[in-house]
Amino acid sequence: MDIPQEIKNFISRAVELENFCLPHFYPKLNSFEDFQIGYKTNGNTGEKITGEKEGDFKENWFVICSGYSNDPFFINIEEANKNFPVYFAWHGAGSWKPIKVSNNISEFSDQLDILNKLELSEKDIQTEMKSNFDLNNKFWSEVYIEYEAYDDDE
Repeated sequence: MDIPQEIKNFISRAVELENFCLPHFYPKLNSFEDFQIGYKTNGNTGEKITGEKEGDFKENWFVICSGYSNDPFFINIEEANKNFPVYFAWHGAGSWKPIKVSNNISEFSDQLDILNKLELSEKDIQTEMKSNFDLNNKFWSEVYIEYEAYDDDE
């Protein structure tokens, strides 16, 4: 696959965050297809495991990074005209239930930058998230809760 430049730019930045829900693992550009193992292909047999039924991981989805538990963040390669909205799904739930986390990959990159700066600062992350993120979104609400748990541990 010829990786679009927007995706290459995102992957090469590889913003890793402390929050359990957020990206921690990124593909290498020269082995992008290997990063799809477990989502698009069986790691033992190499067999294609994508499908078109509800709950299947779709052929046109590509994982661009994953969280600590290998929960994937992915794009639909057919949405280049929208600058690649970013989706998330919890891994191991039995079926894939995508949640749109950002309108495009540029917005997602900006959101990760905001959170990265907040993790490195003394600012209250939850207060900042209330101002800068849609906490009605199931994913961002989970990120908010995870930061809350992180603060409770300190």
